[in-house]
Amino acid sequence: MVPNPGADELLRARTLGFHTPRPGRRIAPRRTQQFDHRSAELAPVFTALHIDPDSVVRVSQRVSRRLVLMVELADGSARLLKWPDTDTEHDNDYEYVMLSLFDRLDLSARTRAALPRLLAADRQTGTIALDVMQDCVRLSDVIRDTRVVDTAYLVHLAAAMAGLHRASIEEAYAEYPDWLLRPPVPKSTIPTPYEYAHGCGIDFDVYLRTMQELKHDFLEIHAEWRPDSLIHCDLRDDNILLARDPQAPAPVRIIDWEAAGFGDPYFDLGTLVGQFLAAALRRHGDPDGPRAARHNIRTFLIAYRRLAELEHSREEQIFRYAGVLLLVQAASRLQLLGALGRIGHLCLLYGKQLIQNPTPEAILR
Repeated sequence: MVPNPGADELLRARTLGFHTPRPGRRIAPRRTQQFDHRSAELAPVFTALHIDPDSVVRVSQRVSRRLVLMVELADGSARLLKWPDTDTEHDNDYEYVMLSLFDRLDLSARTRAALPRLLAADRQTGTIALDVMQDCVRLSDVIRDTRVVDTAYLVHLAAAMAGLHRASIEEAYAEYPDWLLRPPVPKSTIPTPYEYAHGCGIDFDVYLRTMQELKHDFLEIHAEWRPDSLIHCDLRDDNILLARDPQAPAPVRIIDWEAAGFGDPYFDLGTLVGQFLAAALRRHGDPDGPRAARHNIRTFLIAYRRLAELEHSREEQIFRYAGVLLLVQAASRLQLLGALGRIGHLCLLYGKQLIQNPTPEAILR
């Protein structure tokens, strides 16, 4: 694939905090609310998605940047309706195509059970209907409430990701070559005078200085990137659902696939490891935080290593990507809040440390 200079420039600008909404300008996630399921506005949507309006008993809105509705039916089943993202950077049909692609890949039963099923789509409006995992919680809530994640969940999650990463992508890549992903770090960290003057947040100098100190490390990440698997690319703890019973037939569900593509499978692993580390940083000073993070990381990686034949020589790359996730967390706080704050500074500090010294001991002492 021929590199796209425009994409490289957009990545650099976004990563360094240029051309982003000023703090307070970004729309907050919508609150969960009730909808009148008899609404004339929803009737044509139900029809387009093969849902009998007379069978609908309740509609509620989910917390999301995009419009997402939970539609409960008289037979006790439910559907999740998702409208396109109004953010122009995500105004595409990636999730529709990705969900359609799952049924064409050679996936294990355990992996397929962990992925959403596309039930219907209205190609005119871009709205899709998915099956729903009911009576579940987000991994982020489990980490917040209990810290240590049940081993059964982590093993099922490792199995699901190992099956996805091992699936052959040759035919899919030939059909969708534009889905080739690159590392989410810039090759250049040099701002123009205008960009420097319009950087985001009062701690922008601190953030930019750290990013510039990592310039050579970013180039190494680009050189070592292996886009040979289908990856989620946004494996945050909010995008992982867990059944309340860890012994359920399908206890894990991985959602929100609009950022997916062909990339380095270790980036998914690093993103998840980074989430466990970020949770520990949010409890900085609490000895239970690092202990829980060590348990979660070790259990997940041991299971993944056994199931996917993880290359020991590349395990350091997982922790580099975890460091990238912490940098993203710092950037998000800078852009949304206008300052890094204590947590943002910690994410920046330990993100840099993990990229330069990619071992869990670099942060979990």
